[in-house]
Amino acid sequence: MRHIRFMFIFRQKNIRTNFSLSVLLFLCLCFSNCERRDLTYYRTAEISLTADWGQSGLEGESSYGATAIFYPVDGSESKTVLMGDRTRATTQLPAGRYNVIIFNRSFDDFSAIAFRGTESFHSIEAYAKKIENRAESEIIVSSPEKLAVAVMQGFEVTENMLGNNYAPASSSKREAAEGYCCLHFVPHELTRTVKVKINVDGLNNVKEATCRLSGVPVSVFLSDGHFKGESATQEFSVSNPAFEEGSYSKGTLTGEISVFGFDEETEHGIEMDFLLVDGKTKVKQTFSEVHISSEPDNETGTIVLHIEANTPEPLPDVKPEGGSDSGFNADVDSWGGDEKVKFPLS
Repeated sequence: MRHIRFMFIFRQKNIRTNFSLSVLLFLCLCFSNCERRDLTYYRTAEISLTADWGQSGLEGESSYGATAIFYPVDGSESKTVLMGDRTRATTQLPAGRYNVIIFNRSFDDFSAIAFRGTESFHSIEAYAKKIENRAESEIIVSSPEKLAVAVMQGFEVTENMLGNNYAPASSSKREAAEGYCCLHFVPHELTRTVKVKINVDGLNNVKEATCRLSGVPVSVFLSDGHFKGESATQEFSVSNPAFEEGSYSKGTLTGEISVFGFDEETEHGIEMDFLLVDGKTKVKQTFSEVHISSEPDNETGTIVLHIEANTPEPLPDVKPEGGSDSGFNADVDSWGGDEKVKFPLS
């Protein structure tokens, strides 16, 4: 009997111990879950982002994403949101007031654009990545890709918006949930599209042509689109020869570039380097008269700049490389020697 009683007492003590451990573990989990729920959810608000790129002038860029940067007004660390789908994304933000910038692609998706001053809303700046320092000036040797930006200032995440990640998943119910927030952006092209047209006298003698446009800004601030006084010369090719009707020597060469802003009131010079069809003659011409005009693109509404200039003097006539004076590259060397043939007269 003593043995049986001992076993019974032991089992009672074992049950009490297990029960106490279970209660303790349950309380720990409760406190842990409450703290995690408070830190993870109730101190942030879920913000939806949507963007309409229809007025950005970015044709053919739907495969690229976008970047949104939230800059706290109090100067604390910013938050960058990479949007794989450039039309929509979600993020979580703590309470506070923010300035927001959204632009196409990501920092690393551009080949001719780089960024600096990213730590501040007012200092973030896009600049030409490929610049050569030559004897006469700095030359931008690769035209920047198109950059479109939208800005929102003073957006506030309030206390009643915190914890709204618990809102129902369906869009209609989410929009009805208290504190639900959706930010909508309509980016516009921050760079300027420039179309250049050169009227050439002696177009039939041109093999290649390079244009240099001076007075082009090297950078632009994303927050307000202004650019510093620093400028450079942008170099690009012009091609697509088109002869005037009824002329074998007069016509046009055209090209299109993007620039970081453009002041139409500032004097802009054009210089051309022509390589002629003989493959060795090079002609440099400086244009004294440059006509600049602007007009909106009918499809996107973005402003397109048109620059037109005339060659100051005709290009010299040269013999085409490997061809004849006719300019048609006709090769008669393989025709054989002269042969005398008598034709009967009747």
